[in-house]
Amino acid sequence: MESILCVDTPVQMISCTDTDGKITPMRFRFRDKNGELTTIEIDKILSWDQDRNRVGASFSCSAQICGSRKIFRLRYSYLSHEWRLCRLHL
Repeated sequence: MESILCVDTPVQMISCTDTDGKITPMRFRFRDKNGELTTIEIDKILSWDQDRNRVGASFSCSAQICGSRKIFRLRYSYLSHEWRLCRLHL
């Protein structure tokens, strides 16, 4: 599990955006420290901040990672259109 504990890592995201512009992240993948592609299915969005006057959106989520539930934070940049895995709570 140590190899996937990358933080501040760019991720490939599958998300849904409704007609009001609300973003819902659903699944993402990234290359871990060993270069292996890891896919994470988001189970639940715990909190989010999508203020349009700010630089991006921030999501606190949970998922099953290596057999145990983990909480992590994802960020989306409105300017660069980039998703990042920012924090993983152990």
